[in-house]
Amino acid sequence: MTEPQPGLGEPLSAQMYQTLRRGIILGEYPQGSPLKEARLADELAVSRIPIRAAIPRLENEGFLTTAPRRSARVTTWTGRAVNELFDVRLSIESLAARQAATAVRQGASTDALTASLDLAHAAVASGERLAIAEAHTTYHERIVELAGNELLASIMRGVLGRMTWLFYLTAERDPAGQSHEHDELVEVIGSGNDRLAESIAFAHIEKGRAPSLEILLRAG
Repeated sequence: MTEPQPGLGEPLSAQMYQTLRRGIILGEYPQGSPLKEARLADELAVSRIPIRAAIPRLENEGFLTTAPRRSARVTTWTGRAVNELFDVRLSIESLAARQAATAVRQGASTDALTASLDLAHAAVASGERLAIAEAHTTYHERIVELAGNELLASIMRGVLGRMTWLFYLTAERDPAGQSHEHDELVEVIGSGNDRLAESIAFAHIEKGRAPSLEILLRAG
C-alpha cells in the first residue's frame, strides 16, 4: 500500500487539507508549532484562501488548535488527550462491533470489512508506518459502517484523524499482533455473536491504551 497523496482532481482546499494533515502526522509540522497562513501559502505555492479553508477542518479533526487573533498551532498530544480518545473509542467501537454482528446475523455482508482487513495485512507486510496507520483506521471505520448506525458513523468521523495520527506515533506497538486481533474480531462479527463481538472490541481497544501512553511519554 502506498502512502496517500493529495488528489490532483480535488479542490485546492482539499489538497491543502491532505497535505497539511499528512505533514502533521509525519512530524513535518511538529506538535505545538504555529502554522501561519502566509508562510504556508509561500511554502506550498498557493494563495492563503485554500489554506484558510483547510484549517477549520484540521481543527475539527483534532490536528490543530486555534485562538482568536492568533495563529493555529499543531495540537500537542498529552496523556489526557490519549485517555480521552481511548474512552471515546471504547464507547463508539464496542457498540459498533455489537451492532455490526447483529447486522450480519440479519443478512448484512462483511465483504467491505474483510477487504479492509486484507489491506491492513498488506500494509503491515510493507512496513510503511503511515500506510499501516491509515489501513488500521480504515478497518475500524468499516466496522462502524457495517453497524448501519448513521449517527454512530458521524461521531466516528470526528475521531478518525486522531486515530491515524496516534497509530502512526505509536507504530512500534506490535502491528502484527494487532492484525491478529483484527482477524479474531472479524471472525466473531461474521458469526453474528453480538455480545462476544462487543467484548472482544472493548478488550482490543483497551489493550492499546497503556502501551500508547508509555510510548508517547517516552518520546516526550
